[in-house]
Amino acid sequence: MKLTLDIGHWTSDIHEVLVIGHHDPDTDAVCSAIAYASLYTWQTGNQAVPCHLDHLNRETAWLLKHVGIPSPRAIKDVFFRVSDVMRTDAPTLYPDHTLREAGLMMQHHDLGALPVVDRMGKLVGLLERDKLADRYLAELQLPKWVDLPLELLTRTLEGDLVVGYEEVVIRGRVWIATFTEEDAKAHVSPGDLVIVGNQPEVQVAAVRAGAGCLVVTDDALVSDVLATEARKRGTMVMRTGQTTFAAALLIQQSLPVQTAMDSRPPTIRGDDLITDGLERLRRHNLAALPVVGETGFLEGLLLRRHLAGQARRRIILTDHNHPDQAAAGVSQSEILEIIDHHNLGGLNTLEPLRMLVEPVGSSCTLIAELYRRQEAPLTPALAGAMLGAILSDTVEFRSPTTTSRDRNIAEWLAEIAGEKISDLARSLFRARMPTPAPPPSWWVHHDWKIYRFGDKEIGIGQTELTDIEKSMPPVEDLRCELRKAAGNSGLFMAVLMLTDILEERSLVLVHDDNGLDLAANAFKKSVNTAGMIELPGVMSRKKQVVPFLAAAFNSG
Repeated sequence: MKLTLDIGHWTSDIHEVLVIGHHDPDTDAVCSAIAYASLYTWQTGNQAVPCHLDHLNRETAWLLKHVGIPSPRAIKDVFFRVSDVMRTDAPTLYPDHTLREAGLMMQHHDLGALPVVDRMGKLVGLLERDKLADRYLAELQLPKWVDLPLELLTRTLEGDLVVGYEEVVIRGRVWIATFTEEDAKAHVSPGDLVIVGNQPEVQVAAVRAGAGCLVVTDDALVSDVLATEARKRGTMVMRTGQTTFAAALLIQQSLPVQTAMDSRPPTIRGDDLITDGLERLRRHNLAALPVVGETGFLEGLLLRRHLAGQARRRIILTDHNHPDQAAAGVSQSEILEIIDHHNLGGLNTLEPLRMLVEPVGSSCTLIAELYRRQEAPLTPALAGAMLGAILSDTVEFRSPTTTSRDRNIAEWLAEIAGEKISDLARSLFRARMPTPAPPPSWWVHHDWKIYRFGDKEIGIGQTELTDIEKSMPPVEDLRCELRKAAGNSGLFMAVLMLTDILEERSLVLVHDDNGLDLAANAFKKSVNTAGMIELPGVMSRKKQVVPFLAAAFNSG
């Protein structure tokens, strides 16, 4: 099977599988989603789409640009939205379309309702099949009076205008000429519409009586005498192949759509949840719901039948399995697989699933191993992306989470990607630092994770750079930002790790003095004069910080 995923163009499809990393994604979260989406598509033939939450950090953005892979699809959650299922190619009506044209269009496209738009594409109404049927049933008999543009009547009867102009509006009674020449003189009044077959004398008599429009049926001959008389008296003459009976029935179908449409139909937005659309369809008993933008222009049509038996969103999680780090809606989705290298975080699933969770330095290590074992097609671009993610997560193999598997697979990827490991790592680390210097909020939140210890939650942010002391904002500004984070999220403790990649050490800040003392006891280190705890050799939040804090909480 060939790899069919086009990573240069993401399109939405209700049947697609979303592959997603965690909130505040690092390079491993993003690249693991990209790499596994390609592998899954190759393995199964099902369309898998890599996605990311929040914003890409500078390092990740630099790496994707460097290897030539576009950013994954940005999403806010994994709920199904109207835009995922709406029909964007549904036909539309104009207000001056005839009811017959509308009915034929509904029949041809098997739709129970059609939106009505103006010439600019702005929604002006909705015509439902049920209302159209009610209109037909109410007017099965010949209408007694018409007020109808001749152009619409000509279209409906598929006729040819022999005398007159289509711009004329016919206003008058309607007659079927089952009478004699004398009856025509007695009954037809100025402006009336007369339907007549091959009855030359009656035709001329109706015109002379002042008929506004003469419909000659069965393709009957329009004589020169009739044409001359009609021009003289201003009578419109149309010729049609319809029978007299059929023409009579079709007249009421010549009315414009605007006479039967709902001019203020309920609508919905593309960003609205599908559940909202289904509720609105049921409440208004509609077969379809127009989807409009902010300015009222039609964007699509939400069909009731598309929502029947609607399946849950199918997703694959990479580089996380903690509910606090997952996209909103994950717990209501069908999780197919989890590919991760972190501890289990208590994520509840609706159905059994496949899990690949192993103690390596990067999720991309696990995925790259799958590529190698299965001999899956791997482009230099994807190899470069996974290599960069491994170097980022292991801090170029300096992190204690690094394993021999990470080193071995990185060398394999480097050969395919044509990259030199040390050069790529150096470029990645340089790309992390924004220019100009970012505010304290960036340092705290750009790589922020929340952990639960019993009934307590702590937030731990980590910034990995070089020359930390030269780059960081004032300590008190960082602590102020940590205090905000703790207060806004109700955290027991807010912590920031400032990790110097090359010197292989970290500085730890805590939002208040009590937390700082707890951390100092946990690491058995003293607080320096700047109000920080210096931890030589500490590089990993997961392995070298979280376990010590957990032990301190448990002992307390």
